[in-house]
Amino acid sequence: SIAATIHTNPYPLKRPRTMVWLVIIGIFVVAFGPLMWLRPSARERRQSRLRQRAFERGVRVELRRLPRHDLAPEERVSAGGRARDTSREYAAYLKPLPAKLKVLPAWRVLRQGDGTTAVPCWCFEAGARPADPRLADAMAAVAPVLADLPEDVIAVECQPLTLAGYWLEGPDATPERVDDLDRRLGTAAAALAGLDARLQAPAEPGKI
Repeated sequence: SIAATIHTNPYPLKRPRTMVWLVIIGIFVVAFGPLMWLRPSARERRQSRLRQRAFERGVRVELRRLPRHDLAPEERVSAGGRARDTSREYAAYLKPLPAKLKVLPAWRVLRQGDGTTAVPCWCFEAGARPADPRLADAMAAVAPVLADLPEDVIAVECQPLTLAGYWLEGPDATPERVDDLDRRLGTAAAALAGLDARLQAPAEPGKI
């Protein structure tokens, strides 16, 4: 009979409850699952702390591209023989110069590359050495700073208003490292601004 069937079922109410919980869990996964993917990774959180520290010190951070030199020849050309884009984005920490450069040229040097040597361990990009007679003076002014920069600073670039250090922001990077980079770039920036001002000054009578 129907009554006998009901009493012999050992789980008369658990199946509906199980289905309800499965539906609730499914809704939760659909609604909140994408949010879990949006959660910043440990690397992104570290970079955020570094760049916030830079902002507090008046240093702007931009993503800029640099050529890569660690690629095999077959990685530089596609199967069809077309040259590939071998550049990569890096974080450039931009330190404002004390004054706009009016005489010295813009330049960029890389720690690794196949261009002309600028100072020991640093070179210009291949075919991109500025043709300016004052470039040697600029390199001499920043050479002490370039020699002492940490290995994970892979490029330095000078523009009329800023001096940029391209930094890898590796796993051991801390806000204190930002402070150190800011001080070093500041030393180089002051040297360049002072040199530029001296080159602008009119020569004294009887002196060349």
